[in-house]
Amino acid sequence: MGKWLKRILLSLNVLTSIALIGAYLATHISPNDFPFLAFLGLSYPIWLIFSVIFIIIWLFIKRRYALIPLLTIAVGFNHLGNYFAITMNQPKVENPIKVMSYNVHVFDFFDLDNRMDNRNRIFQFLEKEDPAIVCFQEFFQHNGATDFVTRDTITTILDAPYYHERYTHDMAFERYFGTVTFSKFPIVDKGEIAFDNDPNNFCIFSDIDVNGQIIRVFNGHIGSIRFQNKDYDFFGGDGTGRYEEDRKKGGSRIYDRLKVAFEKRAIQAEKIAIEIEKSPYPVILCGDLNDTPVSYCYRQFNSLLTDAFTESGNGIGSTYIGKMPANRIDYIFHSEDLLSTGFITHPVDFSDHKPISCLVGME
Repeated sequence: MGKWLKRILLSLNVLTSIALIGAYLATHISPNDFPFLAFLGLSYPIWLIFSVIFIIIWLFIKRRYALIPLLTIAVGFNHLGNYFAITMNQPKVENPIKVMSYNVHVFDFFDLDNRMDNRNRIFQFLEKEDPAIVCFQEFFQHNGATDFVTRDTITTILDAPYYHERYTHDMAFERYFGTVTFSKFPIVDKGEIAFDNDPNNFCIFSDIDVNGQIIRVFNGHIGSIRFQNKDYDFFGGDGTGRYEEDRKKGGSRIYDRLKVAFEKRAIQAEKIAIEIEKSPYPVILCGDLNDTPVSYCYRQFNSLLTDAFTESGNGIGSTYIGKMPANRIDYIFHSEDLLSTGFITHPVDFSDHKPISCLVGME
């Protein structure tokens, strides 16, 4: 191989390693201070794959150069563990309860042709899984006369009479949209965490008496990006070419949307983290964080709590199945004095998110 080609490959490898290190730094530096790092964190899998490719290339060309990508990966090896989990032996948990988190995408209420079937499929799934505590994001409730019953049906099929609801949208005809936690165990106190930078996102916390042990369960929906149809079209479109003109400038538009979302998520996550630290009880945090495991938002919680996926999950665990490319953005965290086992990312497509669940209990 020619000298110039080796130099080009070496230069590209160095740039890839710098980008990968930038992704690591994104977990420590707020997007409000240095937003570009957040984009490197979001693209972490790309830089990781490139680094692995360079390791293979250098092993055939110049082995000592393979140390560059190898050491870069090693420096941030913990991030790889947050993306891909392998659990050989599940933790042993005493008197476990099943905890679930699920963004139900308003049960597809606005899909007039399919909403009843899809809502019923979600109900059937919940009845089969029978979680003791379930945290919903993008929950839909109609308080008026309706055949689209949600809250009352769930309390019945789960035998979970206790619930804590907080709605961020008050639509016409007593229709509501927001965050709800259901529990088979008594909810003895409730609290809310509002976000000044976006009233459409919210976090609630419920003190639940689980067989004499109070556990504070946080249920959060953080920092939605709020993509429009023309933005989703940028990632593939619907084949109609309807937004083709916008796609030419779609990159810039999406950059701006992501930047705003990164910045507001950082502030929201910091605010929740403060409340977690103040909790007098063991904590479980469920929610749609709208951010990947290599992000400032994720680290706010992972530095305080245990990620149930990394403790007892397997595989990549991707939870978002909408049009935008994504990874794991739904999470269950818990205090270190709790244990989790049997983490599952359920392979169902009743929403644009997959539900996640695990068993939580004491050691």
